Amino acid sequence: MTRETTTSTRTPKKATRGTVSYEDQTISTRAIALLAGAQHASIDVHGAGQDGARLSLTWGTLLLGFTATDQVDALAEAFADSQSAAKRIPERLDPTILSAEIGDEAYLPAISVGFREVPRCGVSTQTLAPGRVDSWAHRRHCLHIRVGVLLFRVFDQQAHASTLGMLTRAATIAAATLPQYS
Repeated sequence: MTRETTTSTRTPKKATRGTVSYEDQTISTRAIALLAGAQHASIDVHGAGQDGARLSLTWGTLLLGFTATDQVDALAEAFADSQSAAKRIPERLDPTILSAEIGDEAYLPAISVGFREVPRCGVSTQTLAPGRVDSWAHRRHCLHIRVGVLLFRVFDQQAHASTLGMLTRAATIAAATLPQYS
């Protein structure tokens, strides 16, 4: 997985009686995950059936936090809705092909995304040209699945199917343990 992030800039507003409030000027945060090959994640639930219950999905160095069933459903549905588009990407891609783009995962920062509402989703297919742009032999077809601040670049059907299975399990667990709506 690879990530690109930017953080918010805060400037002080007028102070009133010894307090300073801040005004957010920019909030732009994105996380990009490159997926190839079988995907695995750990699904944990904290406080099941109680106020403040949450589901955590730990996926490599990416931690996703959900507080309601509809948030998990949105992510699972984004992958389910992209099944027909996934037929346009290779069935299986050797993950080592992407190693130059991904780099050493040990040096990637841990990213935590907490959903407070249902994220907006979108699906598109892309042709990327890593390395030499003019070489057709190096072009890779991939599927872009946008879920809130996350962009998943899915390079093969195996990654798509295993991610969909994992998210379907997470949605089933969320339905049994979390409130319905955020």
